[in-house]
Amino acid sequence: MGKKSILCALFVLILFSMLALAISGKSRFPLINKAVATVVMPVENALVAIGNTGDNIRGYWRALTVLQSENKELKRENVELRNANVAMAAIYAENKQLRELLNYKEQHRTQTTRAAKVIARNFGDLRDSMYINIGKDAGLKREMAVLNGSGLVGIVDEVYEDYAKVLLITSARCKVGARIVRVDSRAIGIVNGRNGIRDELVMEHIYREASVNEGDVVVTSGYSGSHPENILIGTVKDVRLSNVGLLQEADVVPAADVADVEYVLVITHFTPEPKLDKKLQGGQAK
Repeated sequence: MGKKSILCALFVLILFSMLALAISGKSRFPLINKAVATVVMPVENALVAIGNTGDNIRGYWRALTVLQSENKELKRENVELRNANVAMAAIYAENKQLRELLNYKEQHRTQTTRAAKVIARNFGDLRDSMYINIGKDAGLKREMAVLNGSGLVGIVDEVYEDYAKVLLITSARCKVGARIVRVDSRAIGIVNGRNGIRDELVMEHIYREASVNEGDVVVTSGYSGSHPENILIGTVKDVRLSNVGLLQEADVVPAADVADVEYVLVITHFTPEPKLDKKLQGGQAK
């Protein structure tokens, strides 16, 4: 090996030794330190930046995972709350209807009633009937009155062993004897539904001279003998002469919302009001 090679190797060894001492900080070589800093610092900064970026990415994914988990839990809780609210609303509506039926029974103790649940509706063109879950087994017969806590819903139309068909009061085929309840008017007529007009009734065959006004209350007359008198039917909306001009007719807003009814009472037996002569005799006896 020549002298030049030995000198070169020695120079490289010394240079690396000085670099090592400069990097380790054990010796101060301003020029070398500056050169080392110029070369090493960018690399170190880049490595630190990469490390920080990695930490940030790991932190982001951890946070994202936590948020996704929390979001999933919130969605589950939201579904449970919504289902609970629906269930509570259904229970509230059901209890409200049942309380109204119970109030009616308590206020009309002379009537024998059977509670029933609506199990089906007629969704055909007429949409004028529904089915309830009691029939002959509960003593039902045709023409019996069906009502809820708001008023008359309809009349029993067909009776089977354990269910029955109810013709709704809003049907044009349902005809019920009715009268006006006012101190100075007891006008009578026939109430039935109107063809093509849902949720509206018409009271027909009212004498021309009878007093009928907007806002009058309409109840069952009880003259048919199939159902008791004074079951609320609705309220007079408008009064006019019939087409021939010999009688009056009135539009009536039904008291019961037949579209929303779920539970009903069927009046299977009732005690008719005493006849007038018996009332008079009773009054004279007193």
